[in-house]
Amino acid sequence: CLKVMEEGLADLGASKGTWQARRANQSAPKGASALVLLTALWLALTSSATAQTAAMSPDEQRTVDVVRIASASVVHIDAQNVVEAAFDKHSIQASTGTGFVSDREGRMLTAFHVIKDMNQIDVILANGKRVSVRVVGTAPQLDLALLQPNQPVDDLRPLPFGDSDSLQPGQKVIVIGDALGLHNTVTVGVVSGVGRRLSEVPTEIQDAMIQTDAAVNPGNSGGPLLNSAGQVIGIADANAPSAQNLGFAIPINFARRIIPDLIAMGHPYRPQLGFSGSEITPTIARLYGLPVDHGFLVEEVLPGSPAALAGLKSGDRIVVLGDAPHVLGGDIIIAANDQPFSSPSQLARLLLKLTPGDTLRIKVQRRSETVEMTISLAPMNMQF
Repeated sequence: CLKVMEEGLADLGASKGTWQARRANQSAPKGASALVLLTALWLALTSSATAQTAAMSPDEQRTVDVVRIASASVVHIDAQNVVEAAFDKHSIQASTGTGFVSDREGRMLTAFHVIKDMNQIDVILANGKRVSVRVVGTAPQLDLALLQPNQPVDDLRPLPFGDSDSLQPGQKVIVIGDALGLHNTVTVGVVSGVGRRLSEVPTEIQDAMIQTDAAVNPGNSGGPLLNSAGQVIGIADANAPSAQNLGFAIPINFARRIIPDLIAMGHPYRPQLGFSGSEITPTIARLYGLPVDHGFLVEEVLPGSPAALAGLKSGDRIVVLGDAPHVLGGDIIIAANDQPFSSPSQLARLLLKLTPGDTLRIKVQRRSETVEMTISLAPMNMQF
């Protein structure tokens, strides 16, 4: 239309003399009519574009901008377990998911379960290019994995990380991923809850999941959960097949803490404390007559371990009730680093924040008295 307008205006300019010659004989010059028509067309086009812009709210425009920018950093993951036979290769298992660029070196985060047991992993970039990748490190206990392209790839822009600890229910979130194999599918919703407990996920994140009503479907796993600023605040990880509008994501702060370890060692640092046991619930406490109704019952302490050196005591009586034997008589941990005990995952998450040489302060109930002690974390590779 603009081209037609330009040509029409040029014709009008070229025929200016003709208009002047006809003005004496015509009350409504054709050139003037054409000019009025083209002007009306221009106004109509401008009004239409303005109306389309005005129809998009500031919130919609922000979502469009976030999706446009972030989509360039989201990748589709195609993982296979390939077996080589005589003069042939065939896949015996396959998995698909989503990932995203996490740093300027082109490393990509995804969910561990997407690549578990796979020996050939490719990513498909936003421009459609397929690139093979290698595994830099994995954290099965957090369902996270870090990948890196096997060849240099230009223009890989990392997504910025937000702060998942500051999330509030009702906050808007955006999920981008390969839902059902459809590349860069976008779903929008809110944070429905934080600190959600899911029994089917690893202990460390069992009661730390982000719940959202933004649709999370098969293929979304490993993709980014974004806030309105375009920052990653979670990694899509699970949905609830038996319910609608229930999706879950791993808080990004877990990944933030372990990425340096994944790069340096291939796994997160997990200090060996040297004790084991089980969670105490009010039901267990009543059943066995324990002095507290919440805590962690220490059932075994390995000799020479940091826990043993700190003075932690194990139980001495084994009681078998069905398939759940308990070793009674040992210390009961009721607080760690000044935080009241809430679940075994709490201890696991505390350890994620610590490094060799740090200390863990615990408070235990030992029969009728309360005892405080400090456990010094063992060196990286010490075994007990």
